[in-house]
Amino acid sequence: MKCEQELVTLRESIRNMRKNKRITQEELAELLGVTPTHVKHIESGHRKPSIEVLFNLAEILNFSLDSVVFPKNETQSQNIREMVDRILDGLDEASLQFILRVLEAMREKERQGRA
Repeated sequence: MKCEQELVTLRESIRNMRKNKRITQEELAELLGVTPTHVKHIESGHRKPSIEVLFNLAEILNFSLDSVVFPKNETQSQNIREMVDRILDGLDEASLQFILRVLEAMREKERQGRA
């Protein structure tokens, strides 16, 4: 059944995004106003999230429902950018500054390679 694959993708995406933000299941449950067991069941596939919980998950974990429900409609580049954004959201200022310097150095190196 095609819908089953989308549900697997949804639960895996929720778990991965939660972990990328370094949020425990217990912390996510508190933010959602549900029990930790409910979150565990959603991530394990034993329960499907209600529409309300799904919208709250999207807001808390900062993801687009389209990107989770219809992942084939996005390009690989968009997926990578969203993953990078989620990772960057969890970093402190010093780490962000370091990554910025690395990216600027990479861009400069690429420019020199083209010249």
